[in-house]
Amino acid sequence: KSSEKKEALVIAITAFEEMKKRPDIIGEPNQYTFGTMMKACVRLSTDVSEKNRLMESLFVQACKRGMLSRAVLGQFLRHTPSHLNMKVILSLGGSKREIPDSWHRNVPQKHWPTATANDG
Repeated sequence: KSSEKKEALVIAITAFEEMKKRPDIIGEPNQYTFGTMMKACVRLSTDVSEKNRLMESLFVQACKRGMLSRAVLGQFLRHTPSHLNMKVILSLGGSKREIPDSWHRNVPQKHWPTATANDG
């Protein structure tokens, strides 16, 4: 039911916001937190524009925190329209071919969202 989905999504977002407010108690959100939140948005959003807005917000936050892993980027690209994800990536100063290092500075190298991560 869509009302149950909406409620579950609100709970997930609330928990995520709490985590960001109290990193000393709960810990900082990491690549797995962002990935899990994106999955929740994809599965629980009942409205496409809401899902896109949430996915964009999570992507931007992940980049700013240096928590963009290959999986988080993949979810963002897979579950948002290309005109939106291109616009967001470009607005942050990157491109699909050139992901700035700062976006994944807090992610272990093996999870970096770059083609170069596969070379070594």
